[in-house]
Amino acid sequence: MDTLESRVTTTSSADIAIAATGISKRFGGALAVDDVSLQIAPGEIHSIVGENGAGKSTLMRVMAGIIESDSGSVEVFGAPVDPGTRAAIDAGIALVHQELSLVPEMTVAENILLGAFPTRFGFTRYKDLKEIAANALAEIGVSVDLDERVSRLSVALRQFVEIARAVARQPKVLILDEPTATLTPAETDYLLRMLSRLADGGMAIAYISHRIPEVFEISSNVTILRDGRQVLTSPIADLTPQEVIDNMVGRELKEDLQTHRDATPGEVVLRATDIEAPRVDSVSLEVRAGEIVGLGGLVGAGRSELVRAIIGADNRTAGRVTLTRDGRSVTLSSYTSAVRNGVGYVPEERRTDGLALIMTVSDNIRLPNRQQLSRFGIKAPRRIAEFAQELADKVGLRPPEIEREAGQYSGGNQQKVVLAKWLGRRPDFMVLDEPTRGVDVGAKAEIHRLVKEMADNGTAVLVVSSDLPELLELSDVIHVMRDGRITGSLAREDATEQSVMTLAAGEAEAVA
Repeated sequence: MDTLESRVTTTSSADIAIAATGISKRFGGALAVDDVSLQIAPGEIHSIVGENGAGKSTLMRVMAGIIESDSGSVEVFGAPVDPGTRAAIDAGIALVHQELSLVPEMTVAENILLGAFPTRFGFTRYKDLKEIAANALAEIGVSVDLDERVSRLSVALRQFVEIARAVARQPKVLILDEPTATLTPAETDYLLRMLSRLADGGMAIAYISHRIPEVFEISSNVTILRDGRQVLTSPIADLTPQEVIDNMVGRELKEDLQTHRDATPGEVVLRATDIEAPRVDSVSLEVRAGEIVGLGGLVGAGRSELVRAIIGADNRTAGRVTLTRDGRSVTLSSYTSAVRNGVGYVPEERRTDGLALIMTVSDNIRLPNRQQLSRFGIKAPRRIAEFAQELADKVGLRPPEIEREAGQYSGGNQQKVVLAKWLGRRPDFMVLDEPTRGVDVGAKAEIHRLVKEMADNGTAVLVVSSDLPELLELSDVIHVMRDGRITGSLAREDATEQSVMTLAAGEAEAVA
């Protein structure tokens, strides 16, 4: 394989839309980005890939002026860009964040022009505002009511409104951080085609993604980061997907993502009977000790609503849930009683529901484990530190700094902290909702290993996933939902992507 130096060509700075040179950034004792250089030409889609914590988002935030680098420079068409968001915007740089930053109670049009309302004599010119917003939506080929409140939109439409807001500024450089993490395959395909059209119009696009097929479909060039360092910059045509993955992780993945456990399920641990809740219509299911049950279906099928109703995170309007262990059964009436009786929950929205971002890793891990980590009701700091460090090491947190705020970690590492919280409790029943959404291939393999290990140790596991290969690889049995009901169930040996999608679309019924 060629070296980095042999693949980087020299081009006049005036011909480069954006050039980041020698960027380094340190947070406390951790070097997040270490002497990284990147150039993107007009009309180029340049992907930046790497494991969670590799420095991708930090590099993009430096380029967008959100954070100031410790060293290095950013230029747009040869002109230096001063630190700061306003300077970056004025230079023609727009960033679409991984976590959407729309204002839910404002309209689509107001969000698209947020911070840049057209005014006259100090008053907002709403006619002009709506016209500019409509043009931005038209440029990306999306139709949505300009007067609709963002809180009423689907996740996909919110993502497109976020992109329209960036496009409305008529940027020379568009940076997107994991824009497809919450999209369906069809929505993802539409977004990729939209970005190709923008690039054809001369826009330079920096594209962060963990999804390797997307990178190969859309990119002209790719830069691979690992541990904050630039491992490789190359035309995408000169690489294979496996070469990209190998350079990302810098090691051989220990897990073959096509292999299964030899599972022998035990007693029924979780029994949910005739569950009814908003978007859930009389669903019953069982999960046995040592068994991984998957929940498949399209977005809006009611999967997340079902698991939240089962564990009491949302109210049930009807139905009964019992948890049985060693012959002892309890009825779960609330989320508090569920946790008290051995239920763990990794939610779909880890940043809002799974973590206290301003608290340290150690404190987050301690939260559901307070009783076992105290003596006579008093915190035992040494015991807490040892416990948290052991779990941080177990889940592969990188770097394993337990006194670092959870919000300072990347998405994949945050997910590992959420897992660590519950691993410490050794739950009898574990629910994981989209456990690897937005994480890289290395973190995904590690999370899969941990989920399988939980089941091997006797935990009953229920997994919701929109990632079909993940669902097929993890699950011993798959229940497929549509319109709030289970339309069919598939044993592991009978499950294929096609059979799951057929059930999800309501074209057939099956019983495991």
